[in-house]
Amino acid sequence: MASSPIICSIDGCKRAVTCLCRHCQKDVCSKHFNEHQIQVNNELIPITDRLNECKKKSVFTYIFLIELIYILVKMRLRIDNNDPTSPLTMLKTWRDKKYKEIDEEYNHKVEELNRKISIHDNEITRTISNIQELLNEGDVSIDQVKQMQKTIEILTNQVNSLLINESSDLIGTYIQLGSLQYLVKARILCQNIDLYALESEKPLIGYNGICPQCNKIHIKFELNRGMYALAKTVHAKFPNLK
Repeated sequence: MASSPIICSIDGCKRAVTCLCRHCQKDVCSKHFNEHQIQVNNELIPITDRLNECKKKSVFTYIFLIELIYILVKMRLRIDNNDPTSPLTMLKTWRDKKYKEIDEEYNHKVEELNRKISIHDNEITRTISNIQELLNEGDVSIDQVKQMQKTIEILTNQVNSLLINESSDLIGTYIQLGSLQYLVKARILCQNIDLYALESEKPLIGYNGICPQCNKIHIKFELNRGMYALAKTVHAKFPNLK
């Protein structure tokens, strides 16, 4: 006597099972498998919106740099001394020399920031293209969706960290916490938590350089000297440096 066919696990459906749906981990018929596939494809749409937001942040950073250049030009035009015999001539020469040094350092930082922005922009564009390709193919697995979500989270943290790092006076300075000094190496935004990456002046037990939010390594530290501190805690102790 022939055995009865296995019935689709969706309530109310009496069709025969055709495959295992990895989206819901159930045996389903072809009709419900197609419905779940459409659902997986639809989950990619809000992901594209989040990537576009990341790209806008990169554009805003570039606009911020242009505004800084405008302010610098205005500052230089405010001081004008047309008398070559004025006792202020040497002071003006000194000032022009310092302006040149500032301009050179500023231009260097602009080039470096533009390079970072370009890298993030290319990564975001490539990810958007990959998502669009998957949508066009109409064959997206739940594993691919999860991988895309992970990629977006990483890109979002990178862009946010780039924005706050460029506006922080603490980066590259030393701060005193307890009896030890720490070098502020970076400012990290991990899972929406604002952190400073600190490197102690000497190795300490328990300092492994692992982020307490995601258990990953964001910054390269000297062995047993890396730690993270909440930005609000550091700012409370050093209110003049943010």
